[in-house]
Amino acid sequence: MSLIKRLLSGNWRRIIGLFWFDLVWFAAVAGRDGWLLATVLLVAVQIYISTAGRPFQLRLYAQLLLLGLALEMTVISSGIISFNGGWLPLWLVLLWAGFVAMLMNTLDWVAGRYWLAGFIGIASGPLTYAIGIRLDAAVLLRPEWQLWLIYALLWAIYMVIFAKLMHNGDNRNEQTPSTR
Repeated sequence: MSLIKRLLSGNWRRIIGLFWFDLVWFAAVAGRDGWLLATVLLVAVQIYISTAGRPFQLRLYAQLLLLGLALEMTVISSGIISFNGGWLPLWLVLLWAGFVAMLMNTLDWVAGRYWLAGFIGIASGPLTYAIGIRLDAAVLLRPEWQLWLIYALLWAIYMVIFAKLMHNGDNRNEQTPSTR
């Protein structure tokens, strides 16, 4: 087995995918419009890492990406936060594209574990926005507690839906052609 295949299998693919997403996040949030090309390249590698040796679930990827963008549009429309670079800037869309690839790869083990998925959303979702605001990627338009509350709620919902969709995908993949 080649070194790359070995690194992109099992738990190594999760670890590498998680750390690679940190690069995606930094390029998108800290670099924003100035680092768009780097972000595109990093996202492309993130998708490759996520699909190495496994079929790419395009439908699930698109569902999770659209759901994530809807989450952002909900918060933007509520007037809690405004992102630098426009209403839904390209760097934010790319960040979601990389995040969904990482999520499907790194947290696939959360499938069917709804309470755990919700807790992960509550614990990690709002934190990234609070950091992004401090890096001038966004402007907070309301008291910060509202940011924490709305993002905790929406991220918990997002992650529970993720766990459900991943669980449904696992069940479909385990069925034989005669049971479909």
